[in-house]
Amino acid sequence: MSMNARPIGGRRETLAGEVRGEIERMMVAGDLKAGEKLNELSLATAMGVSRGTVREAIRSLADSGLIDLIANRGAFVHETTLEEVRNLYDLRGSIFAMACAATARRVGQGEEPDLVAQLSDNLSAMQASHKQDDRAAYYDLNIAFHDMLLKGAGNPKAKTIYDNLVKEMHLFRRRGLSVSTNIAQSIAEHDAIVAAVRLADAEAARRAALDHIEAGFTRYMQLLEDTPVLTQSAG
Repeated sequence: MSMNARPIGGRRETLAGEVRGEIERMMVAGDLKAGEKLNELSLATAMGVSRGTVREAIRSLADSGLIDLIANRGAFVHETTLEEVRNLYDLRGSIFAMACAATARRVGQGEEPDLVAQLSDNLSAMQASHKQDDRAAYYDLNIAFHDMLLKGAGNPKAKTIYDNLVKEMHLFRRRGLSVSTNIAQSIAEHDAIVAAVRLADAEAARRAALDHIEAGFTRYMQLLEDTPVLTQSAG
């Protein structure tokens, strides 16, 4: 376990909630990898909290499916199966397509006057990070790009569901964006979404968004075929 946990305390959330958020952050950052066993003592020491607080946070993460509790063995970061990957992509595609269509409509109605410029700036930054082969920066920008579109849809419930799906997908999605050609293709797909939103074309935005998610799944499956050792799970 790469122990890059940050000290916890001083915020308004419950302590266990803060610890849960920090463990989720470590999963997203890749400090905790799929299949890895969580060491309560190490986490508690790194965060400056009790083992009981860490245990409570782990139970909460288990309820959300991010952690597997195995009797007599302990807690492990969930290893996503291929069937789960397909289901997650299907759900994500449906929500993202709906959100992009709604965002395009709201842009056309003048409800998001700054969004197109923000998306364009993000797209430029993604292109720059790709040229510099800065994949960590690209990954963060990619998350921000999708987040802006979900916020632009003006549907907080959809965004909450989407965010929860993405948390689980972080356990395997970094690998799909680790190949240079994949990043270039992803940027081109982002460009198509921005173009549709700029024109306030809801149907084109919906189609471009769905194409993007479906292409992401295809790229991920291709990566598994090229790396046979990964085909047993998506973790």
